[in-house]
Amino acid sequence: MALETFEQVLGAAQAGESMNAAWKKFVNTTFFVPVAQPGGAGGVTLRTRDIQGDGSRAIMIAEVREAANDGQGSLLVALLGADVVCLLQPDAAIVVALSERTFEIAHDRVAWLRKSIEAARAKSATARAAAPAPAPAPPPAPAPAPAPVATAKAAPVRRPSNAPLDVAALKPRNVVIPDICLEFFVPSAWRESGMPRGLRYHDDSGTVLEASGHLRPGVPLGKWVEMRLALVKHEMRYLTQVGEPTDIHGDDWRDRVKGKTIEFSGTIPGDDFESRYLLACVRTDDVVAVIAIRAPADVFERDRSLYKWFLSRVNLRPMSAPAPYRAPGASAGFDSGKATLSEPGVFGMSMEGRIGRLRALAYSLPLLLAMVLLGIAAAVIMPKAKVLGGGLFLVGGLYAIYSSVRLMVLRLHDINVSGKWLLGFLLLIGLAGALRNSNFVMIAAGIFWIGTMLVYCLVPGTDGDNDYGDAPGPNSTMVKIGATLVIIGQLGSIGGQSQMQGMGTGMGTGAGAHKPIRADPTAWHSPDDGLFIRFPGKPVEDPNPGTMSSGTGSMRQFSAEVAGAAYVVQVYSLGVMPEDETAVLDSVQAALIGSDGKLLSGRMAMQFDGHRGRDMRIGIPGNMTRSVKFAVAGSKVYVAMAVSDSSPASEQAVEAFLESYRVTR
Repeated sequence: MALETFEQVLGAAQAGESMNAAWKKFVNTTFFVPVAQPGGAGGVTLRTRDIQGDGSRAIMIAEVREAANDGQGSLLVALLGADVVCLLQPDAAIVVALSERTFEIAHDRVAWLRKSIEAARAKSATARAAAPAPAPAPPPAPAPAPAPVATAKAAPVRRPSNAPLDVAALKPRNVVIPDICLEFFVPSAWRESGMPRGLRYHDDSGTVLEASGHLRPGVPLGKWVEMRLALVKHEMRYLTQVGEPTDIHGDDWRDRVKGKTIEFSGTIPGDDFESRYLLACVRTDDVVAVIAIRAPADVFERDRSLYKWFLSRVNLRPMSAPAPYRAPGASAGFDSGKATLSEPGVFGMSMEGRIGRLRALAYSLPLLLAMVLLGIAAAVIMPKAKVLGGGLFLVGGLYAIYSSVRLMVLRLHDINVSGKWLLGFLLLIGLAGALRNSNFVMIAAGIFWIGTMLVYCLVPGTDGDNDYGDAPGPNSTMVKIGATLVIIGQLGSIGGQSQMQGMGTGMGTGAGAHKPIRADPTAWHSPDDGLFIRFPGKPVEDPNPGTMSSGTGSMRQFSAEVAGAAYVVQVYSLGVMPEDETAVLDSVQAALIGSDGKLLSGRMAMQFDGHRGRDMRIGIPGNMTRSVKFAVAGSKVYVAMAVSDSSPASEQAVEAFLESYRVTR
C-alpha cells in the first residue's frame, strides 16, 4: 500500500527483533473505536465486550471503519492509539483488527503503554511549565503605508478547475529513478522523500504522489494491472473503484511503453473528508512501474489537468545495462510478493501463464512417464502394504487429473480463453457418471477428448501478448522431440485399439484365437454360440438354474465338477438391449457375491472381445474362493465361474478355465 500503516509497521517489527517501532506507530495512529457515547477524547466512554469468550473484557479497534464495527450498533469515533490506551478501563485488552487477522494487546501490555504515555505527557508538561514566560508585547505602532511584501516562499498556485494549466508557473523539475530508468516531472514546490524502490512527493494542498517500479521482464500490462488492483482491494478496502481502467499514452511512448489508469474514491482512516486515488500502471519489456496520486476530492478535481500533464510526461527509458537488482519476493508499498511471471514448467501447480501446442504435447510426456512409474511402484508395494500402495495410487491419480486440467487451462490461455470453460465439461462428465448412464458418459467423454485434441493440436495461440501473458518463447529441441513422441504414441494407441476392436478381443488375443478353441474337442460353446470356453470336464445343463437377479428374462446354467472344484457357465437372457449396462453389471455382481460372500479383488472396467465386463475373486464360507468373469453382450449376460479351494493345483485349473473365456457375439 502506498501509505505506511500500523499493520505494515507491525509486520516488519514482528519479523525483526524489536517491537519498539510498532508501539511508537500504534500510539500515533488514528483508529476507529466503538464508544458508548459520542464526544471528544476526554468525553467518551469506550465500549468493551467479551471478545475471547472467557469473561475478559477487550475493545476491538481498526484503521478501517468497517473492521471496527462490533455488530451491536455502537458509535465509532476516530481516536489516536494513545487516547485509546489512556481511556480504556483497567484490566481490559485491545484487539486490533488487521486485514486478515487480529493483533491482541494484553491488559498488562496496555498498562505498560499507559504508564509510558502518562510519563511522557508529564515530562512534556513539566518542560512547558519551566519555560520562561514570553515578554509582553509592545503597544501596537501606527500602521505603515502599504508596501509590497516579498515572501520567502512562493504561494502555491491556485486556479479554478476549468482554467488552463500554466506549466511555467509550476516551474517543473525533472526527476529520474536510475535503477529502473523511470523519468517524470513534478512541480518544483513539491517536497521529496524516499520510499522503497521509488520516491514520494507532496505539497501543501494534501496531494501525495508516489512513483516506484521493478525490473520484471515479460510481465504483460493486463497482469500488472490485475496485480495492482488486487493489492489495492486487499489493503485499501476503504477505497471504491470508479469506472473501468483506461488507457494512457505518453508523449514519447510510441509502442515501446504501455499504460493504464484506475481511479478510486473513499475516506482514508483518520480523515473527515473524501479523497481521490489515481493509480497509473506502466510497463515496458523489462520494467513495470506504478505512479499513485492521492488528494482531497476538491483538490483532485481542481488539479486533474495537472495530473494528466504529469502522466503524459512519464517515461521509461531503454535500459543500457542490467539493473543492479531483481524484483524481491515482497516489498513495502509495491506488491503482495508475487514473483516474476515466467513460462510455466512441466511439473507445477500454478495455472497462470500460457503454453503453445507443441509445448502442451511435450509436457504431457514426462507426466505420463511419471504416472507409469508411480503405478508400477504402487503395484509392487500394494501386496506388502495395501495402505501405502493405495495411497500412492490415489495421490498419483489425483495429481494426474490436476496436471491434465492444468495443461488444458494453460493451452486455453494461449488462445485467450478462460480456463473456467473447462469446468463445464468436467461437470458434464461428472454428472454423466453420477447418473450411471454409460452412453451419456461416452458422449461427454468423447466431446471432451475431441475438444482437447482440437485445442492441443489445431488451434494456434494469439499473436503477441494477451490477457493471460506474453506469447510463449520459441520451442526448444527437447520440446519438439517430446511432442513428436506423444503424437507417435497417440497414433499407435489409436491403431492398436482399432486392431483390437477389429479382432474382437479386449484381452490381447485375436479373433483367430477363436478358431483353435472351436476346433479343440475340449472347448465348449453356449447354445447361441455367443460364448466359448474350455471346461475341464464335460458340462451338463442344470434343469432348474433359478435366477440371478430380479426382473424379466431367463437363465440357462451349465456345470462340471472336476477334482473337487465346480465350474459353472450361466447364460442370462435379458430379452431386450439394456439401456444402462453398468446397472446390469452391478446387479450381476451383487447376485454373485450374495449375502455370505466377500469381494476379495476385482477389475471393474474390463473389455472382453469389445464387450463391457468384470473380473472378480469372491471369498465364500468354507475357505473357498469363487472366481468369476462376466460380460454384457447385446441382450445376453455371459458368466463363467469356478468354486475351488486355495490349493496350487485348483488355482492353476481355475486360471486356465477363465483364461479361455471368449465372447463371440
